[in-house]
Amino acid sequence: MATSTNLEFKPPSGASSSFNIPPFPDNVRTAPLLTICLKKLVENDDGERERLFEASKSLGFMYLDMRGCEAGERLLRDADNMFWLMDFFFDLPMEEKAKCDLSSQGSYFGYKGKGREVMDDQGTKDYNEMYNISKDDILGLTTPLPAPDIITYHRPAVAAYISSNYAILDTLFTSLNTSLRLPPATLSSLHRKTEPSGCHTRFIRGHPSASPQTTDQRTLGEHTDFGSLSILFNRLGGLQVQLPDSDDWVYVRPVPGCAIVNLGDAMVRFTAEVLRSNLHRVVDPPGEQKGMMRQSLVFFCRPEHTAQLRRLKGGMVDEEGIGGEAGEEEVGVSSKEWLERRHMSKKIGVGFHKPGDFAKGAGTEGSRRAVKV
Repeated sequence: MATSTNLEFKPPSGASSSFNIPPFPDNVRTAPLLTICLKKLVENDDGERERLFEASKSLGFMYLDMRGCEAGERLLRDADNMFWLMDFFFDLPMEEKAKCDLSSQGSYFGYKGKGREVMDDQGTKDYNEMYNISKDDILGLTTPLPAPDIITYHRPAVAAYISSNYAILDTLFTSLNTSLRLPPATLSSLHRKTEPSGCHTRFIRGHPSASPQTTDQRTLGEHTDFGSLSILFNRLGGLQVQLPDSDDWVYVRPVPGCAIVNLGDAMVRFTAEVLRSNLHRVVDPPGEQKGMMRQSLVFFCRPEHTAQLRRLKGGMVDEEGIGGEAGEEEVGVSSKEWLERRHMSKKIGVGFHKPGDFAKGAGTEGSRRAVKV
């Protein structure tokens, strides 16, 4: 079986390549994301660690520059392989993809068709196809889930991509752990690759909205991420973040050689709001990119299933955390329970049946420390 270093993926006949796209326009407002250098973090640069911490406290979104770092360059190559594999998967006949729809079994892994989830409490349907590939499945921690032959054949490439993400996640968790002055390896011990969790690779194909002439037409509703850290690769624009203490939505410009990294609700819970999980959404791409099929690749890192989502003890969490007294015992919910509730609340006919159901899957959207960026 081929490995990630020598796989030569070829786009399927007639596939919409993720690489041949018009430039992102210069006349739209963009988010002031800090660019963090992975190479400097790996080298334990104190200044870069502080910049990562500042980005994690303020907007909760940042660019992570992978270039010039062995681990980063490896992830860039593995991500390119996943974009080719994504093209193959989404161009399969619908009946093949539908065999991987596991929502009726209460699973958030597998295939989700366009319009099968809602974006708000009014039941507005989304415009995205998604395919969630379980980390536990690929690494042999659980029984393999149904998958098309193309995915089964390239399991080693998906495993390589997962491992490349974990190499970088370990650097990020270690850096944040130091900045928070937590006991050594506190964060890493909650996110071990070898333990069962909801971590997964997500392929996303965003279809143009029904109103292509409308500006900022949503294709994925506003939300915070469920887990701890997300590592995202975009080739087209469309991702927007809401600026803190504002109703303004601004674009996140895709930057070659960089991933977009954002914090999820688990990090807010663990740090008692010292760190931030920011609202974001997806709209139609801007400028000449409008009307194009939008594909994205994400690795969602979630805490281990048995981890309790409650404030940690020590360091800045005790000194600056919101809610409760330092060292006070707190009743938490397990990571597994948290993820299942949040995922299922959006699925039509599974968790969403009527107005009001969507709100049951809310995360930390209503809990916001005042910050400036």
